[in-house]
Amino acid sequence: MEFNTQLYRAFVDGSLFLVRIVPIFAVSVYLAHLLEKMGWLWYLDRIAVPLMRLGNLNPNCGASFITSIVSPTAGHSMLADLRARGNLNRCELTIAAIVNNLPGEIATGKSILPLAVPVLGIYGVVYYGLLLVACGLKATIMLLVGRIIFDKPKTFTASVNNRQSESFWAASRLVINPSVKVILKTLRTMIPVAYLVYYLIAAGFFDKAANYLSFITAYLPLNPLVMPVVASRLLSPAGAYTVAGGLLASGTVSGSELSFALFAGAFISTLTSLRYTIPYYCGIFGASDGAVIIGVSLLSRTLAYGIVLFVTSFFIC
Repeated sequence: MEFNTQLYRAFVDGSLFLVRIVPIFAVSVYLAHLLEKMGWLWYLDRIAVPLMRLGNLNPNCGASFITSIVSPTAGHSMLADLRARGNLNRCELTIAAIVNNLPGEIATGKSILPLAVPVLGIYGVVYYGLLLVACGLKATIMLLVGRIIFDKPKTFTASVNNRQSESFWAASRLVINPSVKVILKTLRTMIPVAYLVYYLIAAGFFDKAANYLSFITAYLPLNPLVMPVVASRLLSPAGAYTVAGGLLASGTVSGSELSFALFAGAFISTLTSLRYTIPYYCGIFGASDGAVIIGVSLLSRTLAYGIVLFVTSFFIC
């Protein structure tokens, strides 16, 4: 009887969540593709040269950075090709690869904001802002390391030239099919995850998991009531937003505490993400270079997130 009640609650709450989220998510994906097709992202080419100059990186790395705005995998593949041709040593490759993650990490707003903002409002934006600050700090740390250990390259040139953008009406038609593909691919995961998460909520799974993570409160100023958010973030970002939205709606915790909990959960989930990053980086760069990139990336991420967590903690205590 209890199981049936939990299933019913999961179906009703999950359906309400999807009805509220899916339309906003679909429109956001379409707009993101539209801006890309209209060429607005190409203005970031002006950022690449100063960044490469700051890190004393090979000017050819600028092209991979810009490519990463559209496709991080394509950008990394360009670095792997430079490495194979002997244009980059391992240190240059490692720093360039980590810096190349910045556009992709910024682009996660396409998936974070459409899911977090509807349930958390401005606090969803605050959470995304914390992620951006940490990602930017991580990239800055690596660029400063490059500036210290590398000699200054002789020349820097723009990496993207003479690219054509589409008009609004042309772009609006061209992005329909790719947008639909992304939306359908995401929904194949989002829909079952939504119902699963709401079932786990109804069954009290996150409350139980939070008890095992309670030791974190000794190191971070986390309200014990937000521990289910941290626990759910390890399983599913969308699930974490759902749990956080429920807590915010109930008025049991503040929005700032929830933003901080989501960020802390994102930091802790670094370990669980290794099941994806290890085959990804080793597949592109090879086992040796890939292992070094993963190790240095983890160290820089730990340092950057740790700094942001430390500073942010003063505002929620």
